Amino acid sequence: MKNWLLILSFLFTVSATAQDGNYDAFLARQFALNGEYGKAAEYYADLFEQTPDEYYNDYLDVLIKLKDFEKAEKVIKTIYKKSGNNPVYLTDIASLYLQQEKTAEAEKQFAKIIKELPASKYIITQVAQRLIELKQYDYAEKAYLRGKEILKDKNAFNLEIAQLLLWKNDYTGMMMAYLDEAPYMANNLSVIQNGLQKGWTDEKSKDALEKELLKRTQSAKGNFVYQDLLVWLYMQRNDFDGAVIQAKSLDMLRNEDGSNVLRIGQTALVQKDYDAAIKAFQYVVQKGANYPWFVNANLALINAQRDKLVNATAYQRAQLFALKGTYQTFIQSYPNDYLATNATLELAQLEALYLHELDSAIARTLPIAENNRTPKDLLARAKLNLGDYYIMDEQPWESLLLYSQVEKEQKGNPIGEEAKFKNAKLAYFKGDFEWAQTQLKIIKASTTELISNDAIDLSVFILDNLNTDESDRALLKFAKSELLRYQHKLKDAEDTLNDILATSVGTALQDDILYLKYQLAKDRQQYAEAAGYLEQLSANFGDDILGDNALFYLGDLYQYYLKDEEKAKQYYERIILEYKDSTLAVEARKRFRKLRGDIP
Repeated sequence: MKNWLLILSFLFTVSATAQDGNYDAFLARQFALNGEYGKAAEYYADLFEQTPDEYYNDYLDVLIKLKDFEKAEKVIKTIYKKSGNNPVYLTDIASLYLQQEKTAEAEKQFAKIIKELPASKYIITQVAQRLIELKQYDYAEKAYLRGKEILKDKNAFNLEIAQLLLWKNDYTGMMMAYLDEAPYMANNLSVIQNGLQKGWTDEKSKDALEKELLKRTQSAKGNFVYQDLLVWLYMQRNDFDGAVIQAKSLDMLRNEDGSNVLRIGQTALVQKDYDAAIKAFQYVVQKGANYPWFVNANLALINAQRDKLVNATAYQRAQLFALKGTYQTFIQSYPNDYLATNATLELAQLEALYLHELDSAIARTLPIAENNRTPKDLLARAKLNLGDYYIMDEQPWESLLLYSQVEKEQKGNPIGEEAKFKNAKLAYFKGDFEWAQTQLKIIKASTTELISNDAIDLSVFILDNLNTDESDRALLKFAKSELLRYQHKLKDAEDTLNDILATSVGTALQDDILYLKYQLAKDRQQYAEAAGYLEQLSANFGDDILGDNALFYLGDLYQYYLKDEEKAKQYYERIILEYKDSTLAVEARKRFRKLRGDIP
């Protein structure tokens, strides 16, 4: 029955096709599909004679499969003449010659194609695309360049040429093509930027782009697009100083409001380029109070000055008190402003973390955390900060309450996940390792990458050191020492670490103890001592999980604190060579190349 249905279906299709007058076309396609190219060619020959345009491609395809190149060439020439000598069809003849390895004849056809290009952007594009399909990139480029001449448009086909030159691995030519097109894409520069990024193979290519952009900036002073690209390039290279200089220039030339300079400053601050951030914020502040970003820039400037100060190799309490006064002046100037609330939270952090004035920090933060009119983002931040201060003030139950509130109120948001992690960390500090592990498992599966990584690290650490009664006791003491450091009780923290070494001989925590001692020494600004702990860790536990951390932070200490760039280079190079799969290897390579002078 099924077979009869199939036969009837086939007969119905044939009948319908025949009624439409396409029976020959149907049979031609069927023969071609079945591989009976000779029979297909017979039908297509008649069909091509009747309607050449409709059956040209099918007929040509069948003839090529039959390797009947002579007839195929006649078919192409027929359609070529009928089309009014459209050079697109000459590419098919050239393709035939290539298939027959008649290279010289193919070359003649390619030359003829370029010569016969008409003043039609559409046909020129068709021809170039067909040449690209044939992997004739040089002739495709010639077609585009000849098209520029014919159309009398120097900037025609810039994007097409740029893409073509990328395929040819000609980065310089590609760069020039994109830059030629840039003025016409001023409102959509992402197209140019994405194209330029495709050709970045090394820092030399970025250097070449910077050189060309600077040249064009000088020669086309009325066209700001090249300065916009310079700002973008500097941002890509983390050269925030250069980006700020160009952005300030553009802001003045365009008489803008400073928003772009402010944005660059904020990015520089996140990337810890404090000097560039400060320059950016100072510029926006100096524009005056009539500009809309004046207040934002003021607070951003104070925050950048604070970050630069507390990350310096040494600072005095007098400097911290001066900064506190600056915050207070700002808050008094804008008492009812959203930014004043933000500034109050920043001031409280300065007091809690650096001046160690916990009572004052809590007193400033508590009214914000208890005020339901506080904007939701600031309310959540205030509660988290207050929870941190209560841990420092040995009131962990208050911290648990606040973290849990934020976790519930901000469920599904990054700040809510941060609260969940803080709750897990609090359980770790208290020695409730099983509950901490339960929370960490949830966090690892459903949170942002940064917090998830922290959760993984803490979870692995607990698992590695929670095996026996003795190791459990050692882990309890280690967690206590971390809590003491968090509370800025640095001597008590170190005494607890020494107690672990004295009472738990051969503990698996020895590398972690050295790493925490490094952090404590750095907190005390004793950088040579801090380096000594890392050197011990690297020498004795280089194969363990903290081996790459030891080398990276040795490089960091020598680069930024001990001011020995040669030693810093040695440690960064060791990470690159000995810990290729480390997550720190990328940053180590960047710093190594910068110290060596490969990048600015």
